[in-house]
Amino acid sequence: MRGLEGNTMAQPRVYGHDAKAIAIGAINTSELDSGFTFVGGTGFVAGDVGGVMTAAAAAGTTAATFVITELIEGGAILGLRAVLLGVGYTVGQTLALTGGTGNSATFTVTNIDIPNTQERGCVVYNGRATEPQDITIITEAGTTVEFKSCQPGTVVGHKAPMLAKKLVTGVDCVAIY
Repeated sequence: MRGLEGNTMAQPRVYGHDAKAIAIGAINTSELDSGFTFVGGTGFVAGDVGGVMTAAAAAGTTAATFVITELIEGGAILGLRAVLLGVGYTVGQTLALTGGTGNSATFTVTNIDIPNTQERGCVVYNGRATEPQDITIITEAGTTVEFKSCQPGTVVGHKAPMLAKKLVTGVDCVAIY
C-alpha cells in the first residue's frame, strides 16, 4: 500500500514506522535499478553463481560487495545483488569488480539517496552517543541545509524536523520513516 497521496498536511508522519542506519555515499538499493548498473565482464563460469564480487575501493570509500545471481551463456554476469552497500561513493563513479573466475566486470553507482525516499523523505536522527555534530541534508525539495550542533539523540531540525532525501555530512545517523 502506498498510503495517502497529496500535500504534506494530508500525509502526517506522527510516528515512525521503520528505521535504517544511513551513511554518506552508500548505494541506495531500494531504487528500481538497485542503485547501480554493471557490465558483466567475460569468462565467468557456472560455479561463480553465488560467489562474492568486491568493488575496488577508491580513495575515501569502503568497498561494496555483491553476490553473483545469474550468468549468461558466454560467461558474462547477468545478475548481481548488493550484500554490503559500501560508503563514500558518488553518482557516476565506475569501479572494477573482483572475484570469481572471470574478468572485466564493473559497476557504476546510480543512486546514493537515503533508501526508501523515492516518494517521501525521512527524518534523520543523530545517533551519535556523546558530542553534538553538524549535519547537512538535502531536503525533499532539493535544498541543501546544514544544521549546526545537532545534539546526540535528537532529530535534525529538532522541534521542526525536516524530511531528507540525502545525507551530505554527519556520522552515526539513522533514517526514520
